[in-house]
Amino acid sequence: MDNSLASQLAFLDPLDQLLFSERYDLRPIQPADEAGAVAVIEQSLMSYPDEGTVLASTRRRLPRFLASYQEDGAVYLVLRDREGGQVIGGVGVRPFAGLDPREHIGEIRELVISPAYRGLGLGRKLMKAGIQKARELGYVRLYLEATSEMRHAQTLFRRIGFRPVEFQQKESNSSRREIFPSYFVLEQAD
Repeated sequence: MDNSLASQLAFLDPLDQLLFSERYDLRPIQPADEAGAVAVIEQSLMSYPDEGTVLASTRRRLPRFLASYQEDGAVYLVLRDREGGQVIGGVGVRPFAGLDPREHIGEIRELVISPAYRGLGLGRKLMKAGIQKARELGYVRLYLEATSEMRHAQTLFRRIGFRPVEFQQKESNSSRREIFPSYFVLEQAD
């Protein structure tokens, strides 16, 4: 499998790819990246309340994060800023809910961007890289989960082509019941 930066960035147009690759490095997680990736995940996701299982599995995975992405059908791509050398984001692809990768059903997990780097389109690039990697791994259907507070992420998921498949209700501050999508799916064309 080709893990070169060029293959990871094939989803970008040539000019965007050049600018992106000059500033950022996108690659599968390495042992030296683990602490930085966990720190960005904790900074980005752990501020959200744990609604059901959305973040519970992420919390369980953090103490052995690198190992959890060295299983069959799993990969975590880290995004590093070349100027500072630090991990600033990442996206994971793995079999859905413990299914065998041969089921061809995967999930996108731990899509994060450090707050200082938000608003630059990096989340979209990471999501597209995750989808591309999922295709390379043979996944034809991808799921992802979100909490009600992840409104920007939900907008991104829809723009990329994910559609909501399950909704949950939550009491809002004004005692109204709020309905929000909790699971999204993307059917991949061959």
